[in-house]
Amino acid sequence: MLTLRKQLSRHFYRIMLFSILATLLTWILGFLLFTIINQNKTLNPANYYESQIPELVEMVNKQDNILDPDNQELLEKSIPLEGLDYQIVNTEGQIQYGSTTERYLSSSEDVYTQLNKNIYDDNQIVVYYPIFDSGQNFIGAVGFRYQLSVISANAESRAILLSLFIFAIITPFIYIFLFTYFIGRRWAKRMKEPFNEIIAGAGKIEKQDLNFTMHNQSNIKELHQLVSAFDKMKAALKEALEKQWSLEEERREMVAAVAHDLKTPLTIIQGHAEGILETDDELPKRVTQYLQTILLNCRRSIRLIQELNDVSSYENPEVHLETEPVNPEVFIQDKINEYRQLCHAQDIRLQASIHYPEDKQDLFYLDPFRVNQMLDNILINSLRYTPKQGVITWDTYISEKELKLVIADSGPGFSRENQIKLFKKFFREDKARNSADGHSGLGLFIAKTIAEQHHGKISADNHPNGGAVFTVIICNMNYK
Repeated sequence: MLTLRKQLSRHFYRIMLFSILATLLTWILGFLLFTIINQNKTLNPANYYESQIPELVEMVNKQDNILDPDNQELLEKSIPLEGLDYQIVNTEGQIQYGSTTERYLSSSEDVYTQLNKNIYDDNQIVVYYPIFDSGQNFIGAVGFRYQLSVISANAESRAILLSLFIFAIITPFIYIFLFTYFIGRRWAKRMKEPFNEIIAGAGKIEKQDLNFTMHNQSNIKELHQLVSAFDKMKAALKEALEKQWSLEEERREMVAAVAHDLKTPLTIIQGHAEGILETDDELPKRVTQYLQTILLNCRRSIRLIQELNDVSSYENPEVHLETEPVNPEVFIQDKINEYRQLCHAQDIRLQASIHYPEDKQDLFYLDPFRVNQMLDNILINSLRYTPKQGVITWDTYISEKELKLVIADSGPGFSRENQIKLFKKFFREDKARNSADGHSGLGLFIAKTIAEQHHGKISADNHPNGGAVFTVIICNMNYK
């Protein structure tokens, strides 16, 4: 097991070594292949033309009247013009003729001082040699221009040699790229495995599944430590969450047990109080008031107990929705009719509308009992705070995949600082929407939980014209 830095260094040296060896092998094979292809041809050395110059100078000096341009055709039969340029100049440095018109000598002084010296023209070499007549009198100079390279010395194979030269230059870079790609890909795959396991483990933790073990044993020291640390964190988190879940389960069981134990005596007290009030015997006014107070608080306590039972039920992760197909238009219309009567009894006007596309679907999958309870909690909340002769509007939008409900009232609305707390357990706003009947503050929490169980959401805001607006979206569970 090595550190990340050491492994990077090792892979770098490995890439360079493999690239060098592969490059040398390729060069050797390329040279052998070129030799086989050109087995009937001799490859000229880089100084091939330079080595021919002494013979050419001797041949020029043997010609009579060499400065005469009429000798150009005869001279060029002996000079290999495909790789060698020449020019004949007089003692003043003036060009008489030749295969190049580039002037390198501008005066007679240059003719004498530049003889037998290399003149460099970029990557080419120019050399001038003296010319003598039959009487050994200096009459001018012959200049040759050439390159000291294998490519220029082999004009017939220049294209092949140039291609080989370019290939030889780029070969190391090609191998560096290839070995980097393959070695890096293999190394990345080995690095990816522990990261994938960590990501998968994080996903399981998010789903509260902690019954897994990290198996990856990376040979990279830092990754090995990361996986081990993640596994230890998971184990500690599992222990802490199991304690928390155990406490939550105990709390739910305790609430359910207390609620069950309280509901029976409260129901008995309620029944006796109702029975006494329903008798024909006249009761003292104070006794009647006491009984009415007892009855009112019994009803409040029983409703609170029922809501606590509902909360415990909805918080239980093992409880699932009992979805069934319903006709959404009929389902909503029945609820509208039910609350229209309640609104009329409280002198409140209910305005309702149902909107749906032309190609509407007849069936919508949801849990009708829980959606009914969600609507009851929202509508009762609106009824509670809407004054007499007020208005509640209910707009329903039905689509294939979701059901959108917008319920607004003409009550006092929400205070801005408490708006984000509306859906928390036991929250009761004590200003604009203060309750007169001591409600528990669980209704909107239960409504939010039911909406989320249907993969939807609920939000509340104030209407621009005053009053509260609830927007509920529940999804068709057939598309979950």
